[in-house]
Amino acid sequence: MNCKLCNKKGKNNIDLLGTNLCKECFKAIATTSISNKDYDYYKEIIKLILKNYMYNKTILNPVK
Repeated sequence: MNCKLCNKKGKNNIDLLGTNLCKECFKAIATTSISNKDYDYYKEIIKLILKNYMYNKTILNPVK
């Protein structure tokens, strides 16, 4: 599968709350300091990942 951020195909990607990320993007998100210029970008990415995860969990199927 391709990474949702960089769209590169990787063998050992990480599933972060249902979102596929390559190890490089995951490391960038995990290690970016708050003084880095990319911090706000990664913060918004995490917000979107959490929103998608929470939205998918709230869809209930009473038949199942």
